[in-house]
Amino acid sequence: MDVKTTFLNGILKEEVYVGEPPGFVSKQYPDYVYALDKALYGLKQAPRA
Repeated sequence: MDVKTTFLNGILKEEVYVGEPPGFVSKQYPDYVYALDKALYGLKQAPRA
């Protein structure tokens, strides 16, 4: 088992939304936010996923 990969790819237990980082904003959809399906590195909920 790859513990690092398991840690990063855990399923979240609550809804988490993120916006686009500065410099990567879509010209077509500048105000979009995204719902995460899996844990993201550095996310507060990642250790509990």
